[in-house]
Amino acid sequence: MTAVIPAGEGQPMDLPGRSAAELVSGAQGGYDVTVRRVTIPPEHSSGPGRGPHRHDGCPEVLLIVSGAGEFTTPSRTWPVGPGDVIVVSPGEPHQTRNTGPGDLVSLCFFPVPDLAAVTSEQGGTARPEGTQ
Repeated sequence: MTAVIPAGEGQPMDLPGRSAAELVSGAQGGYDVTVRRVTIPPEHSSGPGRGPHRHDGCPEVLLIVSGAGEFTTPSRTWPVGPGDVIVVSPGEPHQTRNTGPGDLVSLCFFPVPDLAAVTSEQGGTARPEGTQ
């Protein structure tokens, strides 16, 4: 079914260290994919921090919409900003941090209708191998 999801729509989600709105999913419109808009506040903001997470059996594609940050996997850290696209392999632990003064906003795309079923929060901090 073709649809337009207006800005500001979506099911609000309370997730560790970030806020999100699930725009499209099996639960939100009966789709075979999931799309979320994720907002990570500046690190100096109050609230719980967030460690790495992973999605078993499914890749993730992120588009950075606004803000500045770092994207970290066990092997590397990359600076990220508006327009950058990140492709994450299935099962790879990863973490996005906000390093800027304002919110870091991304759109996250997954080829599954129920993202919760394949997501594991890892806790701690994702750090590239050989770093402390």
